[in-house]
Amino acid sequence: MNFVSLENTYHLLITIFFISVYFLVNFKIKRTEKKRLKGIKNREINDAIETESPYKNQEKVLKQYGIDAMEFRFSFMAKAFPVILFLIWILLSLIPYLGSIPTVYISLITAVISVIIGVSFRPFLENLFAGVIISFFRSIKVGDTVRIDGHYGLIEEITLTYAVLKRWDWNRIIIPNSQLLQKEIQNLTMKDEYIWAHIEFFVAPDADLELVEKMAIESAKESEYFADKEDPSFWVIELEKDAIRCWIAAWAGSPSDAWELRNDTRKFLHKKLRNHKIRFHENYHHTAMPTS
Repeated sequence: MNFVSLENTYHLLITIFFISVYFLVNFKIKRTEKKRLKGIKNREINDAIETESPYKNQEKVLKQYGIDAMEFRFSFMAKAFPVILFLIWILLSLIPYLGSIPTVYISLITAVISVIIGVSFRPFLENLFAGVIISFFRSIKVGDTVRIDGHYGLIEEITLTYAVLKRWDWNRIIIPNSQLLQKEIQNLTMKDEYIWAHIEFFVAPDADLELVEKMAIESAKESEYFADKEDPSFWVIELEKDAIRCWIAAWAGSPSDAWELRNDTRKFLHKKLRNHKIRFHENYHHTAMPTS
């Protein structure tokens, strides 16, 4: 078998391989897009904190943001993938001819291309590839309530290169997709929306703990945002020299309900403790709440 015959066989094999890869990946892109769009349309989206939205239908607006961004992402991938595949095919097709090209020219061209891509396009390509990865995996989605770097809010939009986090106070945080993959994200709605919300507080050492426990449990139950899955739980976390550290925890149906449940529990508990003249410790008093 002569060189020309081997060359033709090589080109035929890589062509068949790349055509197969194209149809396989294109099918995967379309199927994943269909599943993700169905997921956005069917899911219930709640704000990080319950509030009167300036929009008439905030959920509809958020879903449309997500649908538009997702359609653009998958459309870009469907159009860009065959171009990238074709360029790779050309490079591989040239391999049999590399022996006739001086090594110095190959090294020079490779170095120039590497510098251009590394310096000019690296940040963009990192975010672009991260956006593609996020599109195919379900670790974070539009409508998820999350906490990232101390910012508590809702994922409002995910584009090919960045994501938009709408904080609880309606400020927006732009996060590059490459950082989104690297950061530790607390996703409060990844599997379900139930939250075991808790508050922390301190009372004086001479306080009647049985009475404090009773009032803390009653305070959580009195909130309209309490999800009656089980009774609230009360713990004495620590006995300080001049204070007793306590926790009260109860179920809420969503992150926004958990925010309101904490707020109600604090207010009701504060009122009950004052009525029974149970003192908060002035130096150690603290209530845990979502980081703004």
